[in-house]
Amino acid sequence: MTKRALWKKRMGQWERSGQSQREFCAKRGVALSSFQWWRAKLRRAEAAQAMPFVPLALSATPAAAAAIEVELRSKTRLRLEGEAALRALDSVVARIR
Repeated sequence: MTKRALWKKRMGQWERSGQSQREFCAKRGVALSSFQWWRAKLRRAEAAQAMPFVPLALSATPAAAAAIEVELRSKTRLRLEGEAALRALDSVVARIR
C-alpha cells in the first residue's frame, strides 16, 4: 500500500470515528503534525481534481480583439491581449498536446 493510500484510508477512519484529530492520532500512535500535513495534502489533491479544464469556444477574431484572462486561486489575475494572447494560447495548446 502506498503512503498516499494509507493516509487516505486513515482519513476515512478518522472521519467515521467521531474523534478529534488529537484523540485519533494518540490512540494510533500517529504524530498529529503528520496527520495534519497529509490531510492538507490530500485535500489539495482533491481540490485540484475537482477543477478540470473547461472547454473553450474559439472564434475567428482579429488579433487586436483577442484577450485571455486567467484567475489563480490566490485571486491574482493575468490578462493578455492582442498578439500576446494568441501566442500564449498557441504555446499552452502545444504543451498540452
